[in-house]
Amino acid sequence: MTTKKTNKEKIARICWNTNNWKFPSGIDGKSKDKNSHERKNGYGHEEWLLDNTRIMNDGYHYGFLQAMNIKAHEESIYDIHLFTISPNSQRVYIGCLHNAEGVTCKRSKEVYNYYKQKGWLEEMKQDAISCGCNNYNIDPQRMFNVRFKFKEAEINYSNQPIIKPKSIGSRYNLMNLKAPLEFLKDEEGDTTYLNTDNFSRTINQKKIYINPLHKKIQNAVYNLLSSEYTNISMESSNSLLSQRIDIKGKLKNTAEWHFFEIKTDSAKKSIREALGQILEYTHYPCKYRATSLFIIGPEEPDELDIQYLKFLRDTYHIPIWFRWYSFEDNKLHDKV
Repeated sequence: MTTKKTNKEKIARICWNTNNWKFPSGIDGKSKDKNSHERKNGYGHEEWLLDNTRIMNDGYHYGFLQAMNIKAHEESIYDIHLFTISPNSQRVYIGCLHNAEGVTCKRSKEVYNYYKQKGWLEEMKQDAISCGCNNYNIDPQRMFNVRFKFKEAEINYSNQPIIKPKSIGSRYNLMNLKAPLEFLKDEEGDTTYLNTDNFSRTINQKKIYINPLHKKIQNAVYNLLSSEYTNISMESSNSLLSQRIDIKGKLKNTAEWHFFEIKTDSAKKSIREALGQILEYTHYPCKYRATSLFIIGPEEPDELDIQYLKFLRDTYHIPIWFRWYSFEDNKLHDKV
């Protein structure tokens, strides 16, 4: 694939998603235009844009951006800043895909066939169906129109700043970024971030929703930890209390028990969702089952996440840390 070295700084809108654009999150928050693809079909092709579980053998992740769905962008390279519009009409900055390349129809079809061979197309179809998709229909030549490397991308998974109102448009065009983005400030002059507590995801109640990332992370982390721990097990349960921890093991060097709770969201949301669970698994009703507690997530924590956990340890003396699992290189990063 020969690329034109344009490398212009752009900004593009992507559809609303509450699963960090790894798999569909349902119709809530999507376009209200009855003629739009996401309204008619219940999902948008961009909802897998940041799915870092599927990397091609050339080192790139291939995805779809509505703003790149023009032939003129094929084989061009851009730094593409991403934003979305929340259900309450806030423009939210997601991050930047550095050195993102436009993909030709021929290459899209090749990637499509690879996805089909790996079984990834069927997985994506089930992702869509589980969230109430009405019609899953993919054009092999237009399924992928952009590729990038996650190592070059900067994504705000945990803390997504709100862009100053009316400073950018709302259409799904690839726009030139002519000046640095301005973010909304609070009364104290600090950047205002999206409050994800305000939004919920609705799914098809007739189907059982299974998070497709959880088991992938659990299996991978279990294999990586097996050399460090004895008595390691997944989803161990206490028959009396029906408590479950995703992974637990006894550290070989010290014989101390460590508990690992896996979440699939940003570091911030993973910490929020796992904290109460892992404390209960460890201590309820009045026990001391593990000396170290680890929350595992698929996204790298930012500095605010790291400071927060350190504050909890220093203030409440809770032995809890976060470890980031990277699909791209199958690595469980050190605790923070």
